[in-house]
Amino acid sequence: MKNWSRKAFWVLVAMQLVGIAVALFLETGMGSDSIGLLCDGIHQATGMLFGNASLLYNLAVIVLALVVARKNMGLGTVVYALTSGYFIDLYCWLLAPLQLASLGFTARFALFAVGQCCLSLALALLIQLELGMNALDALLYWLQAATGLSYAGLRTAVDVSYVAVGTLLGGTFGIGTVCSVLLTGTMVSWLTHRISVGAAVSTEKQS
Repeated sequence: MKNWSRKAFWVLVAMQLVGIAVALFLETGMGSDSIGLLCDGIHQATGMLFGNASLLYNLAVIVLALVVARKNMGLGTVVYALTSGYFIDLYCWLLAPLQLASLGFTARFALFAVGQCCLSLALALLIQLELGMNALDALLYWLQAATGLSYAGLRTAVDVSYVAVGTLLGGTFGIGTVCSVLLTGTMVSWLTHRISVGAAVSTEKQS
């Protein structure tokens, strides 16, 4: 029970990191990560809240993941799908009065970098917690096992397609989008490994 409670706490932390990350992407006007851009495009094209657009996207991916990658899913998958978009709405609301888009390029890019680190760490945490990855990562890890292709390569390919569709729907594209597409897969892989190594070392010390 204690171990489950600890994992639930880290899932909540991951949700906060996702909310902060995508809110920084959107509010600085640097361009969102690929999923944020796709959801922003759905939001712009339909007029629905960003949180509702995110929920719609996540539910669609969950249905697909349930068919082929159910073993990679769990409580974390459901929590991510149901809450991540609304955490993004919350942090956008909190950051809006700061008018981050009016800052100089260097400051906005620095804030984007903070967001990129937060997003990559959140995704790595969800993978390592083994409470279920977000639905997209569940699919990508299934594809990695089925094809032998790297997670980083698969993630980049999906990111590029999401960016194309999101931009066509009216989502905000910027230099931050390009950086996120190029970096997310590699950063998540690196952080997942580092968290795994850190957990192993901690376990050895305790024993």
